[in-house]
Amino acid sequence: MKQEQNIEKGFFKEIDKISPAYINTQNPKHIEIDNIFYSGLIFVNYNRENTELILKKLIDTDINMNISIFYEKLDSYKAIRDLTYNITNVGIDLKDGKKEKTDIEIAAFTYNDAKFIRKEIQINNEDIYFLYIYLEIFSRDEKEQEYLLNKIEGLLQGQGIQTRRGNFRQEQIFLSSMPFMINNKDLKKASRRNILTSGLIGTYPFITSSIFDEKGIFYGTNIYNNSLIFIDRYAEEKYKNANMCIFGTSGSGKSFFTKLQILRYRLSGIEQYVIDPDREYTKIAENLEGTVIKIGASSETYLNILDIRQESIEEEKGYLATKISRLIGFFNLLFGNLNEEEKAILEEKLIECYMKKGITFEDESLYKNEKNKINIKPIFKESKDMPILEDLYNILGKDKRTKEMQTKLIPFIKGSLKFFNNYTNINLDNKLIIADIYELGEENLKYGLYLFTEFFWDKIKKDRTIRKAIYLDEVWRLIGVTSNKHVANFIYKIFKTIRKFGGSSIAITQDISDLFSLEGGVYGKSIINNSSNKIFFSLEEENISILSEYTKLSEKEKIEIRSLKRGECLIFAGDEHLLTKVECAEFEKMVIE
Repeated sequence: MKQEQNIEKGFFKEIDKISPAYINTQNPKHIEIDNIFYSGLIFVNYNRENTELILKKLIDTDINMNISIFYEKLDSYKAIRDLTYNITNVGIDLKDGKKEKTDIEIAAFTYNDAKFIRKEIQINNEDIYFLYIYLEIFSRDEKEQEYLLNKIEGLLQGQGIQTRRGNFRQEQIFLSSMPFMINNKDLKKASRRNILTSGLIGTYPFITSSIFDEKGIFYGTNIYNNSLIFIDRYAEEKYKNANMCIFGTSGSGKSFFTKLQILRYRLSGIEQYVIDPDREYTKIAENLEGTVIKIGASSETYLNILDIRQESIEEEKGYLATKISRLIGFFNLLFGNLNEEEKAILEEKLIECYMKKGITFEDESLYKNEKNKINIKPIFKESKDMPILEDLYNILGKDKRTKEMQTKLIPFIKGSLKFFNNYTNINLDNKLIIADIYELGEENLKYGLYLFTEFFWDKIKKDRTIRKAIYLDEVWRLIGVTSNKHVANFIYKIFKTIRKFGGSSIAITQDISDLFSLEGGVYGKSIINNSSNKIFFSLEEENISILSEYTKLSEKEKIEIRSLKRGECLIFAGDEHLLTKVECAEFEKMVIE
């Protein structure tokens, strides 16, 4: 091995590893390097007044090119002296009027320009520069190269910019377009134009419509120019929160996009909890060694809605009070919208139910031993120490006022939904957990959605230092007309406060109208407003109209959303609005599909 290494060192130097195999400079129209053709353009003139960024249309194309810009600052004192000399001489020529009319008009332009530049330097403290711009286009096909050159020349002419092909100067343009800070003297004579400080703004090159967050994950490519889009939802200095809304019709690509998010954040080590009403995420969980929890008639995993978990508290105290406020929302789903009297009676029965298990509004009652006893670690009560729905059912049956409530609980105690009436047997530490509620059926999905949302919310609050995300698919069921304001308030609270727990909420839906059907759409609007990232896949006209009332969709963006193809989306990331094509590698497809 040592001999082989020595032989290799003898033949190859470090520079050989990066040098091209060949360079062909025989053709004056281009140079050829390793089967790639390079052709250069020199910017030679511009509009006298240009209000646009002159490179914007170039950068927004998907043509492969290198752009090199040189600014050469001049001595202001010398510039004023030369301008004064020029103004004096031209002024004399204009007074004589002996030249032809065309020459006089040119002289007048020169005279006025010189006076304007001198005034800006002397009075407005502007500096004067020489500007040089070179453009290098490259392609693997010679015919395509000619086509691209013509396209770029036409684009620039439309902006009032004149260019000259760099025939017989291709090597000089190539070197001037490399990061060597070489502005070839032969090119400078052809491309030099003067410009004031205020005019430099028009040459600003960093204007590509793209996002490249340092710690972001790959979303896709810009549809217009193929630039890469990397977004870090958790970048607090850039985005107000890490929340996201994903909208799109069935088959538009929103589920595929969501799975890509799960895959890429899984590789980043972020904890993720997914509520899956349509059994779409089972395979990705298996391939990523995540955990799937099924709740349904055939499942053997149970989650007790009456559990109080140690991490459920949000302030310094108030375990039972916090739990009861959440349960009122759940029982509103189960019993229908309760009036104030019914809520008060139900709360009374819940308090009694917990009292029978020795749990009161005193937080110490949630511990098996004395919490404050010296040298003894407090032990929080387990699920088997909590009441279950049957305990509440029995209490409701003892009071005439709650007989109707007891009747509505029968399916959950003795009927098809009796799997809700069990102690929790789930103890999970996996960073990817999928809650499969497919077996609940259309009518009962909202119970499973709420059950797991509350469970995952407690897990999210466990450690503020760890980044995590909760995905709420078919979120309209919890904040739409089939829900109630107590549940919707709980979901809104998650979106509003999850940031301080290091978390991110992702709302996914195709039923836009239902999202805004409760309380005049106030909850749907609140969730959108509390999501710094919004993803719009293809939508129907009706849904676009509804969304435009609650988001800053321009007329152009409405048209774009209508014409999006499968896998294409409009991304709102903070203040950036980008049309994006979702991209993934083949191995990612194998993991997802």
